[in-house]
Formats: sequence, structure tokens, C-alpha cells
Amino acid sequence: MNSDDRICDDRICDQVFGFWEDMSAIPALGQHQMKLDAAQLAAHWRRCSLSSDFWARYTALFVPGIVPPGTLPRDAMEGVLSYLLNELFENCAKFSGGPVGDVVYQSWLLEDRIVFQITNHIIPEGQAPFIDLIVELLENDPDELYFRRLEANAEDELRGSGLGYLTLIKDYDIRFGFQFKPGSPESIAVSVQAHVSREETL
Repeated sequence: MNSDDRICDDRICDQVFGFWEDMSAIPALGQHQMKLDAAQLAAHWRRCSLSSDFWARYTALFVPGIVPPGTLPRDAMEGVLSYLLNELFENCAKFSGGPVGDVVYQSWLLEDRIVFQITNHIIPEGQAPFIDLIVELLENDPDELYFRRLEANAEDELRGSGLGYLTLIKDYDIRFGFQFKPGSPESIAVSVQAHVSREETL
């Protein structure tokens, strides 16, 4: 599913951007889930890195000790996953808001890739700025946008500049999807889906 698709049911419209898949319809070799609290992540920042390092190492153990040429070895996969998950958990800690504090982590191990999905909740006022950032990330060359955002971030100390996403896209070839699901007038569920290839990037 590509950028700016909409899934509407019972007059509630979900917005989807980027590369998004319905993981319930795809057979997986393994699946895992964990629920956290956004306030606890924000109050105890180290829980972000602890959670990301744990799941990175746990998931990387599914990679064989000896892999075919062109496939990411276990140590390299663990490093990519740790960086990715730390970015996702920290974003949940920084940007969650509203009456729902749940953060749900999910992962699926497939033959050719590993898929992660993290869902948190934001206030409705935070949706439009995030969508603007997503559209900018998806519609621009990642290398050019990275340096533009790097300069702007250094000058203005922008909050939520998207540099983490850009680094993951341009250096690790990670494909992202984003879903916004209205839950109530005070809360919107935001799910970020990250697709990590098991092949080495060129």
C-alpha cells in the first residue's frame, strides 16, 4: 500500500502513508508483542535503549550464525535493529500525548525481511505536523533532504526534524509506513511500520 491511502469503516477514516502492509494476512516465521507505557518511557529514558537493545538482540538470534553471501550477518543485523528500535521507542516517549498512554510493540520475522510496528497515541493537534513531516520524507531524495534538515536542525534546534528516519532510510534502506487511526476526539493512534531487509544494502 502506497502513500496517502485511506481505509474508511463506519465513518472513521484511517490515513496510511508510505509502505504499509496488513501483517495479519502474511504468514510469519515468528511474531512477538509487548505493551509499554509512554509516560514511563519518558520518565525513565533508559527504558527506551533497554527495550530496543533487548528486542534487537532477541530478534537477531533468529539469523543463522553463517549466512549466504549478500545476507546481513547476525551482528550487523543486531546493530541495525538496535538503532531502528531506539529511534522508534524514543519517538514514542517524546511525542505521545492525550488520555491513552499505551505503546504497543510488534514484530514479524519473514523469510526475506523483518517487520516492526510500534503504536502510540497523540493529541489530534499533532497529526497535521507529523503528516507534513512524513510527506516531506517520502517525496524527497533522502540524501539531499538529510543535509537540508541537518543544517536547519543545527540553526534552529528543530524538534522532530526527522533526521533519525532519514538516516535509517538512506543508510539502511529501511522502508517505512505510517497509519493514523482516530480513536476518540482526544486521541489518535499512530502506528509506524518499519521493513528491514535481510539482504545487505549496496
